[in-house]
Amino acid sequence: MERLSSATLHHVPDHIVRPAYSRQDMPVRIVHLGASAFHRSHQAVYTDDVMQEGEELWGILNVSLRNPAITHALEPQDSLYTLLVRHDEQTRARIIGSIARTTYLADERHTVIDALTSPDTQLVTLTITPRGYYYDSENDLLDVDHPDIRFDLNSPHNAGTAIGILAWAVHQRKQLGLQPLTLLSCDNMPSNGKVLQRVLEHYIERIQRDAGDRELLQHFLDRYACPCSLVDRDTPAIRAADIAETETILGLHDAAPVITEPFSQWVIQDWFSSGRPAWEQAGAVFAPHVQPYEQMHERLLGGAQCALAYLGTTAGYKSAHEAMQAPDFARFLDDLMVEAASTLSRQAKPAWQDYKDRLLRRFHNSAVERSISQMAIDGTLVLPGAIIEPMRIRLSHGMSIDRHALVVAAWIRCLTGLNERLEELFINDPLRDELLQAVSKAGGRRASPHDLVDAVLEIKAVFGESLPQDIEFVRCIAAALQNLMDNRSAGALAALAATDSAL
Repeated sequence: MERLSSATLHHVPDHIVRPAYSRQDMPVRIVHLGASAFHRSHQAVYTDDVMQEGEELWGILNVSLRNPAITHALEPQDSLYTLLVRHDEQTRARIIGSIARTTYLADERHTVIDALTSPDTQLVTLTITPRGYYYDSENDLLDVDHPDIRFDLNSPHNAGTAIGILAWAVHQRKQLGLQPLTLLSCDNMPSNGKVLQRVLEHYIERIQRDAGDRELLQHFLDRYACPCSLVDRDTPAIRAADIAETETILGLHDAAPVITEPFSQWVIQDWFSSGRPAWEQAGAVFAPHVQPYEQMHERLLGGAQCALAYLGTTAGYKSAHEAMQAPDFARFLDDLMVEAASTLSRQAKPAWQDYKDRLLRRFHNSAVERSISQMAIDGTLVLPGAIIEPMRIRLSHGMSIDRHALVVAAWIRCLTGLNERLEELFINDPLRDELLQAVSKAGGRRASPHDLVDAVLEIKAVFGESLPQDIEFVRCIAAALQNLMDNRSAGALAALAATDSAL
C-alpha cells in the first residue's frame, strides 16, 4: 500500500479534509519542542485551522528531544498525518499539514538552532511534560543539581534540554540583533509560562558570564514573553488497530495517525513579543490572565474526575462512559459542577455553564477510553484544589457541601482497599504509606465511618489545619461515608437525587 505523503495526497478520498494551502516551501515560523501526539492533536490542529482559512502560513518545525521514532514515522510522509476525531460510533478523518518538518535534536542540532535563530521564526511552543522544566517548586528555582541541567550548564552551546536550547537561542538571537521570540508553554501544569520564565531566568543567570554577555538576563526579562496557557484534549496512544482503520479510511498507509476527541480547549495569556497565528479563529481564547480558567478547570473538570475516580471505583465501574450510563451518576456529576461553579472567581463565571455542558458530553463519549483507575491515581495531589477548596468556600457561605463530601467519603472508602464488588484495590499515591497507616490506625476495613474519617482528616497535606476542626465539615463527610457503607454508591446517589426532587 502506498504511503501518505505530498505525492500521494491526491489519492485521499474527496470527503476527507486536507490542506487547502500550499505546503511547498512553507516557511517555518513556529518551532515546537517536544514532538508529542498531544501537540499533533492540539496546537498543530489550531494552526492548520488558521491556515485553512487563508491566513498567512505558519509552518511548524516539530522537534523531538528524546526519541527519534516520530521523526522516522513522519519524515517519509512529508510530516503529513491523519487526525481521527472519535465520538461514540462516529469517526471523522482529516489530514493535517501545518507541520513543515519533523526532526530529532541529536541527529540535526544545526537544523533546530538555525530555525531558532531565523528571522522568520516568531514563536516557540513546548510540550515537554512538567519534568522537562527541571523546576524545583518548593524553592521556586531551577534544579541546577539535576545531571541534565549540570551537563547543559557546562556545555551551553551543546545543550540537550529544552531549557538549555532556549537559553542558547536567546543568546544567539541577541548576538545577531534579531527580534525576540514568544516562548509559549503548552504543558498541563498551573502557571506554566511563569515556570518557564523562572527556570530560564536562573539558567541564563548562570551562563551569561561565560557567554560574554552580562546583560543577557536583563535582555531576556525585558523582551521575551512567556505567556501562560491552559490546554486540554484527550489523545490516547495509537494501537495497531488504529493504523489499520486509518488505512481503510484513506486507502493509504499512515505510520503516525493521531486519535482524539471532539473536545478541545486552549486558553492563552495575551502577551506576545512577536507575531502569532490568529488562533482565536480556530476556537482558542485569549485572555489577560489564564488563572480564572485554571480555577474553572481544576474545580469543574478536576472535581468531576475525582467523582468519577472514587465513586466510580467504589461502585466497580471501569470507565467514565460506563459510569455515565447510570442516570443518578450523570446527574450527580452535573450537580457537583454546578455547586463547584458557585465558588469560582467573578472572571470565570460567565463561561462555566458552556464548559460544564461540554465536559458532560465528553464524559459520555464512548469512543475515547477514560479509565477510572487512571483517574484515581495521585488523589492527594488533586483533591485539595478540586474538592477540598470548594468545600471550604461553600462552608464559609453557609452552602451545602453534601456532594463534595460524598466524593471525599468515596475516596476514604477506596483507601480501605476493597470496593462494593469485593474487588481488591491498589492505592497509587505519593502519600500511600501515610494513607494506609491512617486507615490501619482507625481499625482497617472493620473501622467505623467516624473513626476512618477522624484518622484520615489528620493528613494535613490534603485537609490543612482548620477544616478538620470544623464540626460541619467532619459531620458531612462522616455522614456521607456512613451512607456509602449502608446503602452503597447507587443508594447514596439516589438519596441525593430524591432530596433534590423533594425541594
